[in-house]
Amino acid sequence: MSKKSSTSSTLIFEESDKNDSLMEQIFDGISDVPDKEPELEIPVSKSYPKKKQSSTYDSVPRPDEELDLHGKTREEAIMMVQNFVMTCHANQLRTALIITGKGRNSGDRVPVLKREVNLWLERNGKPFLRDFHEAPPRFGGAGAIWLNFK
Repeated sequence: MSKKSSTSSTLIFEESDKNDSLMEQIFDGISDVPDKEPELEIPVSKSYPKKKQSSTYDSVPRPDEELDLHGKTREEAIMMVQNFVMTCHANQLRTALIITGKGRNSGDRVPVLKREVNLWLERNGKPFLRDFHEAPPRFGGAGAIWLNFK
């Protein structure tokens, strides 16, 4: 193996009048440089009116409470609905939403939960509800029931 010889390098700085004069020019002109970039003036263009949303969308606020019955059996759903209606009424809520789903997993039969929940509400809901109906489209439409409490 051979040894590598190391050669030391030495940096030499030389003073130059030419460099000094360039630096003086730079620092003399620095007062002309603004602190910030100038703000751009963006002309205000004609504003377009906001698109109006449908009156149904505006007129129906979110329900005070929701109950989702997806994946529940008929018995579980009815017990949950009974508890939900009584609790909402006791808490003096104005509106509620029961999400039954559209029954796409019910096979050839009609939506089971929707039918059963509607029957329970018809039979037992009078002391608690002013009325109930299919939910507005934005809240599930045919897959949900809107409740208005007394």
